[in-house]
Amino acid sequence: MGSVGGNAGTTRSSATVLGTEFMARGIVQPRWRWGLISLAAIVALGVGGCDDGNGTASSPPGGMVASASGRPEAPKTSAPTSSAVPVPASPPVLADGRHAAFLTGLDVGKRTLTFDKIDFLTGEAAKEAYLKENPGETDGPPNDYMIVNNNPLVRTLPIADAATITIVDLTSGTLTSKKTTLAALPAYFASEKGGKHLWHDPFWLTVKHGQITRIEEQYLP
Repeated sequence: MGSVGGNAGTTRSSATVLGTEFMARGIVQPRWRWGLISLAAIVALGVGGCDDGNGTASSPPGGMVASASGRPEAPKTSAPTSSAVPVPASPPVLADGRHAAFLTGLDVGKRTLTFDKIDFLTGEAAKEAYLKENPGETDGPPNDYMIVNNNPLVRTLPIADAATITIVDLTSGTLTSKKTTLAALPAYFASEKGGKHLWHDPFWLTVKHGQITRIEEQYLP
């Protein structure tokens, strides 16, 4: 009986210890579990704030972009590019080269010359143009030259300071070229005042970089 009683006492002691341990676990374990539950709730709450309901993260409303501080920022836009259309350069009054023309105006003070450009043809080109304008003819134009002027446009260009000017000289009885000056040209043209052109003969004009660099009279027999 004593042994039984001892076992009973031992049993009660074990029960008491087990009860105490159970109670201790009942106290400690819920706190630990609640800590895990609270941590899981916080994590779930954070994830839920970025979920769009379809299992994917949603971006901040209004196209906002999150900054390093966690605050949304407005999306950056690039500066507008210029859409201005470049204006093409105006075409030259007359291309560089040597051109035949009848002179129609001269301003010595401003050093400008106004002229009507022509096509001065010789050889086969002159014959072809002549026969085209004169059906039934078999020969070429008289004196083997043909002047074609199908454009009434007149042009004005500046005369270069170093421009050379030559005119036809018949004073000696032979055909020669004579150099003259810009200031002397009005007197040379004086005998044909009131005409459509400054002079009955055409001139060859050499143009370079928008300026007349040479003026040469073309003799017409």
